[in-house]
Amino acid sequence: MELMKDRKGWIDERAPKHLSSSVIAGALYIHTGKDAQEKIERTQHVLNKIGPELAGYAMALLVLPQMMDMMRESDKYKDLTDKIQSHTVH
Repeated sequence: MELMKDRKGWIDERAPKHLSSSVIAGALYIHTGKDAQEKIERTQHVLNKIGPELAGYAMALLVLPQMMDMMRESDKYKDLTDKIQSHTVH
């Protein structure tokens, strides 16, 4: 168990706030809730434990896949990928 504490400290000393162990642990705790109601309750626990800024980062990690899907569907993204592909294809 002591090794895990050392790793946590090592990570927290080097990682930006939004990737700290408390943010990642909070996101995992919320994510593993059995249903929507439990996830809402867990979100409140995380907010109370690590505060609004870090809880916001945890929530952002959870919605990141959906945000990326939305971004990929946007016309601006499609235009950019077309432009990049036309410059890289020989």
